[in-house]
Amino acid sequence: MTGILPPFRKTTRLRASLFVLLVLPFLACGGEGPPSPNVGTVDSTVPPPGPPDTTGGDTIPAPPDTTGPVEPPYTPVHVGIPFGPSMNTKGKSYQLLLPPSSYLPEFTGVLQTAYPQVFLASLEATRRANGRVIISFTGNERWNRDANGFNLAMWKQRVDRFRSIDFSSYIADGTIVGHFIMDEPSDKTNWNGHQVSLADVDEMARYSKEIWPSMATIIRGWPAYLKGYHYQYLDAAWAQYHKRFGDIDAFIASNVQDAKASGLALVGGLNVLNGGTGESKIPGKSEGKFAMGAAEIRSLGSRILAEPYFCAFMMWQYDSLYFSRPEIQAAISDISKQATSHPERACRRGT
Repeated sequence: MTGILPPFRKTTRLRASLFVLLVLPFLACGGEGPPSPNVGTVDSTVPPPGPPDTTGGDTIPAPPDTTGPVEPPYTPVHVGIPFGPSMNTKGKSYQLLLPPSSYLPEFTGVLQTAYPQVFLASLEATRRANGRVIISFTGNERWNRDANGFNLAMWKQRVDRFRSIDFSSYIADGTIVGHFIMDEPSDKTNWNGHQVSLADVDEMARYSKEIWPSMATIIRGWPAYLKGYHYQYLDAAWAQYHKRFGDIDAFIASNVQDAKASGLALVGGLNVLNGGTGESKIPGKSEGKFAMGAAEIRSLGSRILAEPYFCAFMMWQYDSLYFSRPEIQAAISDISKQATSHPERACRRGT
């Protein structure tokens, strides 16, 4: 890699508000299970955003105070597999300075879009809270398509914004789970009526590994859609359950089989905001959809986490009102114990 920037130096302000580490028991309600690492809690007071960067939808925070002492190095401790939601910060890049556990103590992982202006600060916050992150460098599909659908050149330009940032230590210590290269290549509505070819999928993964050879490449694509191609660079597929997919055990078995057939690792999870049967009576994010209730989260989540082939458990998506419901928090706490005790597995092909 060329053009390496000097290591990130944190500020007194960020250290005081973002990197306060508390020793918390991971297992709630007196339940038994393996011990977990310390997780960080964070003062959620954050500085207001600065003016928008209209070139990519990023919001630039106020310049940091660089006069304070440098934090000592920290080596994170990770147990089980990453467990948490995808995040939509709606362009507020300063929100990425909060590690997964700041949203719920049980969250140890998150899927989020990276912003160059706060990227290293965000990674350091996650590292010091023993969290893990799956990173999208390219953001919403609108930045990666034209009238003809997916535009590979546009995608590469978005990735190139991060070429000169040295974050190799976060890959090496497991803070970064992998590069989330695309969301739903099979969904024509995302790509102006076209699907993304499997050749383009592997080319995105190749381009990522050309820059960051040791970082896993992950796509939110169905293993069934990804079948039939000899991947050289793609590492992991994605299987997120929704009630329309029927029997959960059959869903798990077929997706694991298809992922193995392509030599791919597999991320699992739940569409908690729109994938419920309706028994919860909690309105979903889309008209006519329902969020999952506590019983659904426990039943479905426990089945997914019983499968050792999954390398992460992610939920669509974080919503503060939904996850603040006491019964939902209790269900999340219960299944998070399974994620902690799940066999550790990297999201890499052949593992």
